[in-house]
Amino acid sequence: MAKQSVPDDSVRAKALQMRHDQERADRRARIVIFSIVAVVVVAVVAAVGIVISQQLQQRNDVVNTDTADATSVLGVYADGSPIVVSHLGVGKADDSLPTLTEYFDYSCHACADAEVFVGKDIFAGVKEGKYNLAYQPVNTVQMPFQYAATTASLVVAQKAPEQWPAFHHSLMEYFAQQFNSGQGTVIRDLPKSAAQVKLIAAEVGVPDSVIESFPENASDTYLKVASEKWGNGNFEGRSSSGIGTPEFVANGKKRIIFEASEPAAIVATIEKELANTK
Repeated sequence: MAKQSVPDDSVRAKALQMRHDQERADRRARIVIFSIVAVVVVAVVAAVGIVISQQLQQRNDVVNTDTADATSVLGVYADGSPIVVSHLGVGKADDSLPTLTEYFDYSCHACADAEVFVGKDIFAGVKEGKYNLAYQPVNTVQMPFQYAATTASLVVAQKAPEQWPAFHHSLMEYFAQQFNSGQGTVIRDLPKSAAQVKLIAAEVGVPDSVIESFPENASDTYLKVASEKWGNGNFEGRSSSGIGTPEFVANGKKRIIFEASEPAAIVATIEKELANTK
């Protein structure tokens, strides 16, 4: 019996090694995705503002209409403001701290992959009181999921702020899973996206009364205004030919360029740029 354990152990060791090799390959793939996101999702040319292809616009005309009154639904965010989070809580900035702004689209696969890869690590710095983090939804990819998710996210930020961080991460995680597995039946359909967003909200503990208040879409005008401001931003380090999501900006002044390969190094880059950009 003892002799038979040797090949069994060898097989197990080989399987474990193969698993570790695959995990490293997956990690490298995520790093590459994170490093080239501005090339993957280019939708804005700085010189002329927002430029979206005619084909993409035609495909999304059916969802680019608010299904509820934006002002009453979005409240303080109706003017296109970002969701600001600090150690003080959601919707509360600490004026003594630097501010990191993340521009993203809930239907941008590169944004979703980046959030899954390093989002929680970046948010840890917020909880530790190192910086404010302004989450700014904008339009790049514009799948129907973007409108349902943005609407619900802005509602939760107001009515259930304690659940918002988990809700935001789960929305991005769901989109990444759907996109990367080639499943588009939900994320390309507004009613189905809205229904799924409600399920995700319930899973992270958003109260039923808040979930019931989600319209399918109240973010059309919000996203147009926010995207225009983003496109017109004069940030140091931006390419003259175009920008994409996700985009991280230090103190509203400088686009952060990442050359790091691991979450800890990415966070270190963020902290360095925030400290050096006044």
